[in-house]
Amino acid sequence: GMKPAPQSPSFLREFGHAARSWRFALLPLLAGAAAPAATEPYPHSKVVETIDWQLDTRVQHGPGSDQWPLTWADDDNLYAGWGDGWGWNKQGPKRSIGITRISGRPPNLKGEDLWGAGPGSGFGKPEALIAYGGKLCLFWTEGRSKDDKANTATAVSNDSGVTWTLYEGKAFPQVPDGFRVRGIAQFGRGYAGAKDGFVYVYFGFSRASELYLARVPMAHLLEAKRYEWFAGATAGQPAWQTEFERKRPVFTDPNGYIWHVGVQFVAGLDRFLLTKPHFAVGADRSLPEGDRSKCASLGVFEAPAPWGPWSTIYYEDQFLDGRFKFTHFIPGKFIDPASNSFWLAWSGYPEYDNVNFVRGEFLRPSREIKNRP
Repeated sequence: GMKPAPQSPSFLREFGHAARSWRFALLPLLAGAAAPAATEPYPHSKVVETIDWQLDTRVQHGPGSDQWPLTWADDDNLYAGWGDGWGWNKQGPKRSIGITRISGRPPNLKGEDLWGAGPGSGFGKPEALIAYGGKLCLFWTEGRSKDDKANTATAVSNDSGVTWTLYEGKAFPQVPDGFRVRGIAQFGRGYAGAKDGFVYVYFGFSRASELYLARVPMAHLLEAKRYEWFAGATAGQPAWQTEFERKRPVFTDPNGYIWHVGVQFVAGLDRFLLTKPHFAVGADRSLPEGDRSKCASLGVFEAPAPWGPWSTIYYEDQFLDGRFKFTHFIPGKFIDPASNSFWLAWSGYPEYDNVNFVRGEFLRPSREIKNRP
């Protein structure tokens, strides 16, 4: 079993964040002029003050495979998609895209590589997975994800990821080329705890500032014409339109993002959390991988609904280190409502060409801490 992380005394929990911020504020003075920090795109959260990352908990698996979008299935396992590699255990031929079943809890995780397709690269890459009703559905990029005009295709597995039916060709004929699936709002085990009968799917162009949202009845997930686009909200009430041209951005960060967003409903906070990287100030976003040296970041945002309104929990240009990182996910399975702790997964390239997990804790605003009996 896992040893619980040592709890710091309450005064440290209250003042530790302030002390840390103060300490980091001094570093640029020692290091000479620091680059300007990217600005948080939304007001700061009143629900979560910040995140305390427990850096000594880090674990890494799946050497040589990147991306790793995740979903929590009704069999209590996580299912992950990966690209350009061998999966969790680095055995057998290199594949362009594959699926791994992950059991256990960090740090004691076990991966079973179930399926792979295509040669070592160029056939396809995973975009998002969703488990519901005993099925797994995969949205994937057909061709090279680095091709800004490549499109989303779909695939379905009825046997817990062992075999897949791939539907090749553009899954959403109504959208421009390159406008791809970037993430799906995840709920509990096998989509338990969903708010309604819809699946909420996030879309966008590579490295853009805007993300868009569509909803679709769960039973019609693979039917493009059943998707309705978020067209703005009035007093918190969303408008939905079938015409793609009437869509409005659901999330905007002038610093952009790369590859994927993670969206997870956290029942203990009663909030949807969106996780994504962003480009640092002055980064060149024109290349397919953007400016790797300036995309080492993490933003965590919360909202009461999949369409917002959004607030910023955490926004740092260098999350853990200065290495290129993307596909940040907070799997619902690893959220502990009692302690407000969770595990973040991420991937990257080249140092993080694998799947990584680190434990974090949501720190609630200090007035709540002070008012505890």
